[in-house]
Order: sequence, then C-alpha cells, then structure tokens
Amino acid sequence: MHHNSRLASITVALGLAVTAMAGCSVSGSIGGNSVDKGELAVQAVAALEAQTGTTMDPSESVTCLEDLNTDAGSIAMCEYKTASGGVFDVTVTSDGIGSDDKVAFSVVVSDTPR
Repeated sequence: MHHNSRLASITVALGLAVTAMAGCSVSGSIGGNSVDKGELAVQAVAALEAQTGTTMDPSESVTCLEDLNTDAGSIAMCEYKTASGGVFDVTVTSDGIGSDDKVAFSVVVSDTPR
C-alpha cells in the first residue's frame, strides 16, 4: 500500500471562521493508493481555503484521525478545532481514483460543534 505523506505530522495553521466552514462541502484530489492522515489534513485545509478564499488562523487546526482509503465511498474522520475551543467534525469521503490517477475526495464540515 502506497502512502502519500509529504509531511509526517501536522498541526495546520488555519484562519477560516467557523461560519465560513460550517456545512461546507468541497473537493480535491491526491495521488496514491491511500492517503496518509497527515497529508489528508493538509489537503482538506487546502480544499477548504480554496472554497472560502480565506487562509486559516494559526490558532486553529485540522487533524485527521485516520488514513483515507482510495476506494470510492471510503470515509476518514477529521477534527477542526477553532480558536475559541470548539471542535467540529470533518468528514472526508473518497470519490475513487480518477483518470489522472489521483484520488478525488469531498470534505464536509459539520454545522454544529460537538
């Protein structure tokens, strides 16, 4: 199993307001047979930032709890921690490997904190 891991550990600097992210659904793609949880966090942040046009604040973070399998429908759970201490669930779903040999995925941030 190939892991795509440019970064071993991640505490991602984020600056998106919760209101900009809540209920947000975005997509992106990554190469490889599975996506390492650290790289997945980086890619999820990049997709969210691209969707909202906002850079996340350093006091906030996204952490993925598991690797993402490339099979369509596979899910990996992540957490978005806000500067105020709120934690939102982030669901990353694989849409499978596309013709470009990259994993397409969607990112959805929950509407309410845990």
